[in-house]
Amino acid sequence: MSGYNRLLVHLKQDEHRSELLVKVRGLLHPEATVELFSQTYSASLEGSKLFDPDGRQHAIQSVLRKLEKGLQSNADKLEHLGVTAGADVAWERDEAEALVRKALRFHPDLVIHAPDTHPDLLHRLMGAPDWRLLRQCPAPLLLSKKHQWNSRPIVAAAIDPFHLDDETAELDQKILAHAQAMASQLDGELHVVHVFQTLPHSAIFDEHMVMDFEALQKKVRQEHRDRIGELIKPMNLKVDDPCVHLLEGELSSVIPEWVECTSVDVLVMGSLARGFVDRMLLGSSAERLLERVDSDLLIIKPDSFHCPVSEF
Repeated sequence: MSGYNRLLVHLKQDEHRSELLVKVRGLLHPEATVELFSQTYSASLEGSKLFDPDGRQHAIQSVLRKLEKGLQSNADKLEHLGVTAGADVAWERDEAEALVRKALRFHPDLVIHAPDTHPDLLHRLMGAPDWRLLRQCPAPLLLSKKHQWNSRPIVAAAIDPFHLDDETAELDQKILAHAQAMASQLDGELHVVHVFQTLPHSAIFDEHMVMDFEALQKKVRQEHRDRIGELIKPMNLKVDDPCVHLLEGELSSVIPEWVECTSVDVLVMGSLARGFVDRMLLGSSAERLLERVDSDLLIIKPDSFHCPVSEF
């Protein structure tokens, strides 16, 4: 892929607005189209007894016009940069579904959204908007967490070629393609990271294998190197390049430390569909890392992803 032609930016009324617009400008090219979107809702206004139906609708439209006016002023600034920009608002109770529906109508190459912080595990498991957006968004989703990127942003692709099906294999290719395109667009650095675990000594039951445990561990490490080498070869990268990182340990603990030490700006990851029980027990890698890393997260889904939200 060569870049992002259609950007959908969720521009809320908060402190993230200016930082999102700076990032959007970094991702723009002359043929780009940008849609600024905001959702709002007031239960007290919706259920107010002070208005008749026509009066209530008039009050709602007044709120939406004011919101759209603010978005349009930012769209005008983007137009001055030579790109096509528009603004749209929605009166919907559910923030995540409103943005997903807008994505289904607009067909963006990239959705940009600043996540809120989640106070506790229960809030996350019960489906806070950001978590549902991560699972439901049909387009690549950039979760903007950092206030600003470095002058030469570091974009890292997190891949795992030890897949059991073609879907995951294709997802790795998409992750690499998006990471490479974003790094190129931002004039940044591309890194590739793979986290794996060797077998713990306690998992070896065969006495002959126990005797040669170190050799077995070495074999596992070499297999991971070989798989990664094959995957990145079309990108003219080698496993020994300084921008390629093979890390041992548990992903949810190793990646946050590595992201901080490497000053990663955008971590590109895949997200596969999981059932409710899976989410309760483990969650996807992207979900587990959302609140543990300080970098932005670019979430990529496989081509087979089916959005559970209807367009209207």
